[in-house]
Amino acid sequence: MEKKLYEEALEELRKAKILAGNQNEMLMQVVSMEADIYYRKGEYDKSFVLFKEALEYNPDDVIILNNYAYYLAEQNKDIKEAEKMIKRVIEKEKDNNTFLDTYAWVLYKSGKTRDAIKVMEDIMARDNKPDPDWFEHYGYMMKSLRKCEVAINYWKRALELEPERIELINAIESCKR
Repeated sequence: MEKKLYEEALEELRKAKILAGNQNEMLMQVVSMEADIYYRKGEYDKSFVLFKEALEYNPDDVIILNNYAYYLAEQNKDIKEAEKMIKRVIEKEKDNNTFLDTYAWVLYKSGKTRDAIKVMEDIMARDNKPDPDWFEHYGYMMKSLRKCEVAINYWKRALELEPERIELINAIESCKR
C-alpha cells in the first residue's frame, strides 16, 4: 500500500480475508485497510462503504473512526457524521495529537474555524515533535481568516518537513495573489 501498488495490495488483502475466516478482529483490520486503499485510489464511495463495514465489526475502534472521519472531512461529505465519530474518539483518547488534529480538521471543515484553531494551537504548544499535517492544516485555517502571511509561513514549515507536498506550493502562490 505504501508503495502505491494498490492492486497488488488488494489481492494480498483478499487472501488475508480468506485466512481471517470468521475472526472479527482480523476481518475488521483487513476491511479497514481495503477502505484506505480505495480512498487512496480516489474511489471514495467504495472506501466509505468499506469503512462502514469495518465499523460493523467494532463500532468503537478509534483508528477506524478517526480515519473515516478524516476522509469524510477531506471530501466535505457527511461532516456532521464525521464530527460525531471524531468526538467519540476524543472522548477516549483526549491526549492523542493525531486524533486531535483530525478533530480540528473536522471542526474547520464544518465551519468552526475558531474552535479548530484553538485545538491546533493546543497541539502545537504541547508537542515539540513537529508534524507537517499540523502546519498544513493550521495554514488553511489561517488562510480562511485571510491571514495569508501566517498561512504561508506554516505551509513552508510543512514543506520543510515533507517537500513532496507540492500542493502546498500552489496554496502559497494562490495566497500571495
